[in-house]
Amino acid sequence: MRNLVCPVSNVRVDRNVVRLNGLVTTLCLVAYVVTGSPLIIVPIALDYVLRALMAGPTSPMTHLARGLARVLRLPYRAMDKAPKVVASRVGVCFAAASAITHFAAPGASLWIAGALAVFTSLESIGDLCVGCVVYTYIALPLFRVRDAVGAANGEESV
Repeated sequence: MRNLVCPVSNVRVDRNVVRLNGLVTTLCLVAYVVTGSPLIIVPIALDYVLRALMAGPTSPMTHLARGLARVLRLPYRAMDKAPKVVASRVGVCFAAASAITHFAAPGASLWIAGALAVFTSLESIGDLCVGCVVYTYIALPLFRVRDAVGAANGEESV
C-alpha cells in the first residue's frame, strides 16, 4: 500500500480531526447496522453529501470531530485535503446507496453500511485512506485509458 497515489491540493486539514470524524462515522454506522433505523443512515448520507461538496458548509460530524479534538487537546497535524474529498465522494456513494436501499431491501442496506463502516474504521484506526486506494487503482487507470484513447484519436489531453 506504500505505492498509493493520492490527489493533491493546496488546502490543508487536521489529520486528527479527519481520524476522529472517521471514528464518529464508524460508530454511527455500527449503530445503524445494529438497529436498522433509517433515522441513523439518512443523516449519515446527508453528512457525506456536505463533506463531498468540499466548498459547502462543514458537516455536523466534522463539527463534532473538531470539538472532540479540542476537548482532547490533540495537536494540529496538517494533511492534504484532496484525498479526503475523494474518500468523501466514495463515502457518499455508499451512504446514499445504503439509505436508498434501506427502503427497498433493508438487509442489503445493512451490508452496504457495514462495508462503509469497515472503510471508515480503516481511516480512523489504521490511518488508511480508502479514497486513495480507489483513486490509485480505479480512477487513475480510467483516466489514463481515456487520455490514451484521446491521444490515439488526435485529441489533446486536458
